[in-house]
Amino acid sequence: MIDIKKNVNLKNYTTFKIGGNAELFSEAFSNEDLIDLIKYAHIKKIPTTIIGGGSNILISDNGIKGLTIINRAKSIEIIENPKIDFETQNNKSRYQEGEYFKFSDLDDDDSIYDKVIVKVSSGVNLTYLINETLSKGITGIQYFTAIPGSIGGAIFNNIHGGSKLIGNLVYKARLIDLKGNIIKVDHSFFNFDYDKSILHENKYFLLDVELILFKGNIDKAKNTSREWLKRKRAVQPILPSAGSIFKNITDEEKEVISSPVNSAGWVIEQAGMKGYSIGGAKVYDKHANYIINTGTATQKDVSSLILEIKEKVLKKFKIEINEEIIFKE
Repeated sequence: MIDIKKNVNLKNYTTFKIGGNAELFSEAFSNEDLIDLIKYAHIKKIPTTIIGGGSNILISDNGIKGLTIINRAKSIEIIENPKIDFETQNNKSRYQEGEYFKFSDLDDDDSIYDKVIVKVSSGVNLTYLINETLSKGITGIQYFTAIPGSIGGAIFNNIHGGSKLIGNLVYKARLIDLKGNIIKVDHSFFNFDYDKSILHENKYFLLDVELILFKGNIDKAKNTSREWLKRKRAVQPILPSAGSIFKNITDEEKEVISSPVNSAGWVIEQAGMKGYSIGGAKVYDKHANYIINTGTATQKDVSSLILEIKEKVLKKFKIEINEEIIFKE
């Protein structure tokens, strides 16, 4: 049964703890709920926004028009001995050793092991998925430890963990269009790139995805997850944030500005912005590619700080850095 509320504050549904009210609001606890809500919005001609774990987004102080759906669908299905009929891409992230923490000793090639398909609903929390797969002797997703949010957001943005991109694990998926119709696609549909998928450009929502994972070295994978968490926590903020604000720079930009790394955090720091604040929004002292909410930050504060960072980087390096964070209104 569809349960829709009016004027629900969205702050507590994001990791930034920023944002106004949803004009209309509902929660989907299954794929069926999600489909029903999208069909309802289509019939009523209401614009639809779907939020998973609420990371990597900045919600307008004025809130979000139309129907905002919090996606909590959390089905996980393991398919043993799968018949895989094509290979996925193997794109590389822009991670480089020595940015803020070491990763190379934790990196591994899980693809040498037997494959298994894990079918995951888009609302599944990424940390929950990592813990569930590791508990069942399945490896391959441990490199994305300490990244908040849902699998839907992870695929949408093709998140990176160290040298890995989650899009490289995507085999097939089911999408929903704005009318609530289900469309089946395979890996090639997504046009994965660094911090990007085709979902940025079209009007489909991810319903569920089949990931190619592995019956790998489970002890090593668990150690990787624990150690990667420890290293990230040493530089990631405890105060509310949305994760990385900007994409790392390209190899070409790195060469042009003679940077030792691809890190957007390094570029922002060199532009003198570490610790800089506007209102309640502040560039984090330990890692300059994070903006933290010190307690009173508004969307306007964050947006102003993002603009200031971009202007200072452009002035110093003559390059434009691009946002990774998604704005919702």
